[in-house]
Amino acid sequence: MKRKAQFGQLGKKLGKGKLGTSLSSVNAIRSGAIPLMIDFGISGIKALQLSGNNPSSISAAAFMPTPDDLLDNPSKRLLFQMDALPKFLKGAKINATRAACLIPSGQMVCKHLQLIPAEGVPNEQIAGAQLSSQLGCDQGSLLVRTREVEGANRQGKQEIICFGASREFVGRLMGTLKSAKLDPVGIHTEFDALARSIQLRDESAGGVSNSKPRLVLDLGTGSTKVLIMHGSSLVFARSIEIGARHFDETICRQLRCTMYEAREMRHELKELCAAQPVGAAGAGLAGMPPPPEQDAAVSEGKSRGPQIDLSEPIEIICDEISMCLRYHDALFPGSRVEGMIFMGGQSKHQALCADMARRLHLEAQMFDPLACLARSGKIPVSGVDLREPQPGWAAIVGGALSPMDL
Repeated sequence: MKRKAQFGQLGKKLGKGKLGTSLSSVNAIRSGAIPLMIDFGISGIKALQLSGNNPSSISAAAFMPTPDDLLDNPSKRLLFQMDALPKFLKGAKINATRAACLIPSGQMVCKHLQLIPAEGVPNEQIAGAQLSSQLGCDQGSLLVRTREVEGANRQGKQEIICFGASREFVGRLMGTLKSAKLDPVGIHTEFDALARSIQLRDESAGGVSNSKPRLVLDLGTGSTKVLIMHGSSLVFARSIEIGARHFDETICRQLRCTMYEAREMRHELKELCAAQPVGAAGAGLAGMPPPPEQDAAVSEGKSRGPQIDLSEPIEIICDEISMCLRYHDALFPGSRVEGMIFMGGQSKHQALCADMARRLHLEAQMFDPLACLARSGKIPVSGVDLREPQPGWAAIVGGALSPMDL
């Protein structure tokens, strides 16, 4: 499944603003409290406030789900979330003066480029020219960040991970923070934030970074983000535009049900790829034999009603991930990925993670970023249960711990 990289609805009309072509002019954390971190995700808005360090502690956390009727409309969803932000923060009793936010992956382009370095010309300028040419837009309409992939085998060329976003859309994000009476101090990509959360994981495990190549998968509602890391260094990044919503669409086609009904059934699935009877009492329970009537139906070549089979979208995702792994192997011959880490809200679904790990032939673990943070006293919490693993909070945790760059 090939998809042309493009910006989301709000980023199509590229306008001029006062921001520079780089968002990485400041690399050091300023003195003062950690700013409030905000994530405008497809499933909903997340807000996280941290304090202190070594380790940082949770001061407040809140989540507001996206209304069902806006899940399939990115433009209206973002406008709704931006308008709702001030009331959301007030209702969650979060008090902050400074804030940073993540650029939604649907409003950002992530591409690997091979550059010939030019003396005196920043890589971001060269990458911006290439990216704008590929997208068919003016270079001044883009905000560009680049990450050099050190040690890549490109025969004299520099391998670059290039992140591009509409200048106009980033301006809207900053204006949204200001409308909530917050001083914008950082705009981060989800990939950088996810990489930072992996560093937090390594530091929490004893401060020794794992230098072996690792595949990191962020399983989201609208997309699957793929990262490959060598220790704390990000060497590969890509967004696959298939997520949980596409699983629900598959169920809708198979059962002719609503998206809400499909989502509820997907959450209850114990098997994703083997055709499984829907509504059969006790069917699909791990370690339990099927009931006698189901055995009889199977032996007669019959089934008990409609069945769910998500093998097709899962196979597409795994094929795309396999292409990413082959690209990495070409960049780093003899340095194969040895394990994988699941994060993102959909990694709570153990059957999905187990099936993907089996298809990719990799040992896998799930990462709960909130478990790496300290908690003291009574924490203002709204819409999220801190007693349960929350792998979907990896990007916002990493973003909260990232340097301010505005």
